[in-house]
This record gives sequence, C-alpha cells and structure tokens, in this order.
Amino acid sequence: MLRDAKRAGIRVTAETCPHYLTFTAEDIPDGATQYKCCPPIREAANRENLWQGLTDGTIDLVVTDHSPSTAALKRLDVGDFGLAWGGIAGLQVGLSAVWTQARQRGIGLTQVIRWMAEHPADLVGLGTKGRIAVGADADLCVFAPNAEFTVAAGDLHHRNPISAYHGAHLTGKVRATWLRGVRTGAEPTGILLRRGEA
Repeated sequence: MLRDAKRAGIRVTAETCPHYLTFTAEDIPDGATQYKCCPPIREAANRENLWQGLTDGTIDLVVTDHSPSTAALKRLDVGDFGLAWGGIAGLQVGLSAVWTQARQRGIGLTQVIRWMAEHPADLVGLGTKGRIAVGADADLCVFAPNAEFTVAAGDLHHRNPISAYHGAHLTGKVRATWLRGVRTGAEPTGILLRRGEA
C-alpha cells in the first residue's frame, strides 16, 4: 500500500524503530516483558521485510520511540505481557543497534545516518538539524563504528535500568556528542524547537 501510494504521488511517510530492526519474536523468552511494545516484535521474516522497505525507499525513517518504564509497570515479577507496560527504552543504544544490523546486510553508515538523522529532521522541517553542512547547527557525535560492546542495563543512563537490549552484543559506540557546537555533558542541554524556527 505504501509503495502504491508513493508511486501515485501521495505525500506519505513510513517509519520503523531500532527494536523492530533488531529483535525477532522467535528470540524473545517466555515472560520477558521488557520486550513488550506496540505493535509487538514480529518474526524474523517481518524484520527482513522492514530492512527491505528501508533499502528500497518504502520506509523513510528510523525513529527511537523511546518508551521507558519502571520494573513495576513492566511486570517483570509475573512476566504477563497482558499486564505489562508496552514500550522499549532504547534511545542510548538505538544507533548502535541499527548499525549492527545494517552492517551485517552490507548497508553503509552514511545511509543509516540519513534514516536516523537527516530524514527525520527534514520531515519535521528542521533544516539545520540532521546533517553536517554550512549553516547547520553542528550537532555532532564521535562514533566508533568497529567498537564492540555488550549492553548492561545497569550501565545505561536511564532512570529505570530495564532494557530489552540487556545482554545484546552490539557494534558501534558513541564516544562523544556536541549540541550546536558545544560538547554535551551529564546535564541535559538544548532549546525547544518549533517548526520553522530552527
């Protein structure tokens, strides 16, 4: 339907998230409610269809859909997906997760950055974001594309140390970030952006 709409000239966009590009239903243990999200994680064939959609332009963006939760809301104590909060906290490891899967498919880092930075910025009218260019905001990161690490939920900078990525072996690590040319630290920085003001 999306391909047909785009061919017909209908202005439509589609997005997916790092967890849909990483996890498969076959690999989720029974009762592991840290994986609950909406829509749910699907089978490996669906994951491959999402990657195909990205590479052929049917899907335009990869967005975080970061949805943190407390352990109580995730109902880790009973492992009941029907009762658990639906959402995955993945902001800190999203780029690494997508890059890990992309490189296994022969997709370059430049394309990953387009999906995760340039295209989202363009969609919402933030022309000075998502790119390295004269006049852009100098939002940058130092990314080590070959660095490997295993995610430990307790080491993440989330208020609640719950992560579907816990134990995942990922490649590519953000070493430092700059926001509008200023290196970021532990304290949040930034300004509220409205369409057309950036």
